[in-house]
Amino acid sequence: MRTPKLRLIALVAAAAALPLFVSPAHAQSGVKGAFRMGGDFGGEKVMEFEYEDGTTPDVKAGNGFLLTAGGVANLLTRAGHGVDAQVNVGLKYSTIPPANNQEVTWLRFPVEGILYYRTPKGIRLGAGTAVHLANSIKASGGVVNGSVDFKATPGLLLQAEYMHKNMAFDLRYTAMEYEVSKGGSGSVGASSFGAGFSFFIGPKAQR
Repeated sequence: MRTPKLRLIALVAAAAALPLFVSPAHAQSGVKGAFRMGGDFGGEKVMEFEYEDGTTPDVKAGNGFLLTAGGVANLLTRAGHGVDAQVNVGLKYSTIPPANNQEVTWLRFPVEGILYYRTPKGIRLGAGTAVHLANSIKASGGVVNGSVDFKATPGLLLQAEYMHKNMAFDLRYTAMEYEVSKGGSGSVGASSFGAGFSFFIGPKAQR
């Protein structure tokens, strides 16, 4: 195992979400369950490690493995074009490369609301908002111990995806900044690019 020396750089806060409203009629006839798995990459450094072999992996504010579940409702369909509203809740997790004297765990609970335009070819283009709740990074070990919590403030979410039957592949961009609420001070850019895979359960997407 490699042994890191830690240089703490900056820490930050996160998000709140805009609610989406759908009519009861659509909620009864056009709602599907949505499950997504993806990864996000980017943002500013929060922690940087120097290993004995000279490598310097770091923890970035936008990085993380993301799992969400939610629902998508068809609000309007005309001549194959449509408008969908989707809400997701989930978990975003990141950590550091293995080390024998240090552990770092960063957990966030994203809540997302997105309004999509859907084309007859199964392309969906969406814009919405995301907030990361209970956003906290925790470190324990021989280098550093403690935790830093971040505020929940909203960020912009843009997503494009291709749907085929009950599956979808997507690319997304999240514009977000984290601001420290406890355990430090300051802010750090947490904007990220991501990619993911979704699986839908329920009525077939209308084309």
